[in-house]
Amino acid sequence: MSRPAADLTEQLGPFEPAPVPTEAELAALRAWMPTRRWFPVKSGSPAIDPWISVRFTDGSAPVIHLFLVGDGEPDTRTIVQVPVVRRPALLPPVEVGAPLPPGVIGEVDGEWLVDAVGEEELWRSWLALAQWGEQDAGPADVDLGNARLVTGEQSNTSILFPRAGGGAILKVFRAVVRGANPDVDVPRALVQAGWTGVPAPLAWLELSWPEERTGLLDLGVLSELVADAADGFELACAYAAEARSFETEAFELGRTIAEMHDALARAIPTSGQTVGIEWLRSELRHRARGSAAQAPVLSTRLPAIEALLSRLGTDVPADLLLSLQQIHGDLHLGQVLYSPTGWRVIDFEGEPMRPLEERRRPDLPVRDVAGMLRSFDYAAAVGECPDPTWVVACRAAFLDGYAAGQAEGAALAPTVPGLEAALRDALELDKALYEVVYEANNRPDWVAIPIAGVDRLLAAAAAPDPGDDVV
Repeated sequence: MSRPAADLTEQLGPFEPAPVPTEAELAALRAWMPTRRWFPVKSGSPAIDPWISVRFTDGSAPVIHLFLVGDGEPDTRTIVQVPVVRRPALLPPVEVGAPLPPGVIGEVDGEWLVDAVGEEELWRSWLALAQWGEQDAGPADVDLGNARLVTGEQSNTSILFPRAGGGAILKVFRAVVRGANPDVDVPRALVQAGWTGVPAPLAWLELSWPEERTGLLDLGVLSELVADAADGFELACAYAAEARSFETEAFELGRTIAEMHDALARAIPTSGQTVGIEWLRSELRHRARGSAAQAPVLSTRLPAIEALLSRLGTDVPADLLLSLQQIHGDLHLGQVLYSPTGWRVIDFEGEPMRPLEERRRPDLPVRDVAGMLRSFDYAAAVGECPDPTWVVACRAAFLDGYAAGQAEGAALAPTVPGLEAALRDALELDKALYEVVYEANNRPDWVAIPIAGVDRLLAAAAAPDPGDDVV
């Protein structure tokens, strides 16, 4: 999966240094960036400081600015990418206080400062100067004239391109990670291992700065577009709204995820890495306390949460070691596509609120399973499903499909009888707590969805065992 480390003594490859934003540009950017859905800090007034500015060596106008966002030392702050270009302002001028045209960041010195991700000039340079992979493809295959900017983006911005032999999607990373981005390298490794359940990366754009400020930075990736595909979450919501059975699709999805885990174990070996059950128990309690500190709605539930997590694995040997491997890391229905050829898995960046080092490290495959189970809850709630048994059936079918795929996989580690279900419940609770914090910061109207999941898991843990005598 790894790529050679960037040689910082070389030049910038497809880039050359560019001027940092002017004071007027910086003021407009600082006002605009926090209003974007992809902006990584959702509360307070985080620092937004220029860090690196480059332009393409082909002479095109857009400048790519990288900002350090947040407080603390530079190495701990989030890198945010904003490509910009100056364009003549249209007449008559926009009235003070009126909304600016789409893509316009602000008016600066009588011109418009524009978010260049929607500009054909940037696309052309990006495709021409990117590093193309092993696929039989190149920039000449891509139809720029009929490209379409995807609206409703979240953590990144994407552009759809028609091309010879099928479409392609360019994902411009807004939050840029230090080092190779997993959303480039993990799909490449899976394709090289022969797994067809992931869209193939076609090209990626790298920046290495010849000073000791950074090594390799991936700025974006161009991937195969899955033809006639439906977003998994939108599809499940549509089925839920009609209380239409989703069991066949959920079963096949479970099988696909087991195949993905098997392929990941083969494609990215982890040298037998393990974690102790006691360490995992302690780590989950620590994360639960952190979630409760960020979302006060969890404070009254914290004792019950800690009690549930404290019981995890107490009926197995204390020195038990659990096998770790590369996983998806942020698996939910919005990270899968359903096409006539079956399910495809996308977006391997991991949970965006987690530190990159944590997202990169091997983990338990059951964490992905727990994430998908949480997503069925979301589909039922957002789709306003009138039948409460719909989500129960989806969860059961998904788990059946995953078990069927596990039985067929050669690389998956064996599980301890009885422990996998307990791990699944604990990690589903961990995911629901993460969701509470995320929704409280981003979509407060949705916070009731993960809260309901937390309460369901706590109630199930508190219920008497059917095998116990009831007096």
